[in-house]
Amino acid sequence: MTSSLRILLALLLLLFAPLLPAQGDSPALWKVAGPKSAVYLFGSFHLLPPDVHWRTQRVGMALDESKVVVLEIDPSVAQDQQVMLQLITKHGVLPQGQTLAAVLPPKVNAELERSATALGLPPGSLAPMRPWLAAITVAVHFIVSQGYDPQAGVDQKIAAWARQSGRAVAALETADAQIRVFADLTREQEIQLLAVSLKQIRETPQMLGQMLAAYRRGDVATLEKTLNAGFDEVPLVRKRMLRDRHEQWLPQIQRMMADGRTHFIVVGAAHLAGPDSVVAMLRARGIKVEGP
Repeated sequence: MTSSLRILLALLLLLFAPLLPAQGDSPALWKVAGPKSAVYLFGSFHLLPPDVHWRTQRVGMALDESKVVVLEIDPSVAQDQQVMLQLITKHGVLPQGQTLAAVLPPKVNAELERSATALGLPPGSLAPMRPWLAAITVAVHFIVSQGYDPQAGVDQKIAAWARQSGRAVAALETADAQIRVFADLTREQEIQLLAVSLKQIRETPQMLGQMLAAYRRGDVATLEKTLNAGFDEVPLVRKRMLRDRHEQWLPQIQRMMADGRTHFIVVGAAHLAGPDSVVAMLRARGIKVEGP
């Protein structure tokens, strides 16, 4: 489980290096002006190619203005392998005596074994995993195989910058709550998630590049279309991953708007694009959000 744990850590949520904005890189940034303070919203790719220069002048100015950096989960917890291993063992491992091959439909299991083997991932290493954890593991192996670096994620860089610059760091949710987004799925829903993940790897491998290109130019419409492709096949998973979590985040954001300190919130880019996004849900509440 150790290598799988490291991969999950990279996905769920580590070393700041100054970055100069590259020509054409202009990822989207939103600003919410509260009664006493501002809140910035910025999207993260948890894994990125090392040549993506997301820290534009505008993003840098927003970071400098901010007193609190807010991430999805506490980075110190995400980097604690003992804590995360306990959570994975609790929520991501099948009961003793069960194997993944035995709980999957034969067609899905055959596709999983083909994809894992093509990625250099021994299918046997997936045997103790629940379908949701196998889906994430294979997906992240695929992303890494395309040249995306687990150490280059935006949230990782910003968390390190916050520590080095003396900023306060806060989290929107706990690691346990984030993992339970997947772990509380029914077995049928887990298998659907795995099947959709394998289908996207097989049929639309170019989608990853399309997502990144849209992110780099701040094209929110294309980003939403590509990031959330496949969710239509598993609508309950979409609801659990996006809208349900956003409903928990919005009251926290509104409190940040009133506490007198500027906050810089960085979350996965999928949370800021589309009809279920944090941005759309804030606007639906009558809150003015500057940005695309």
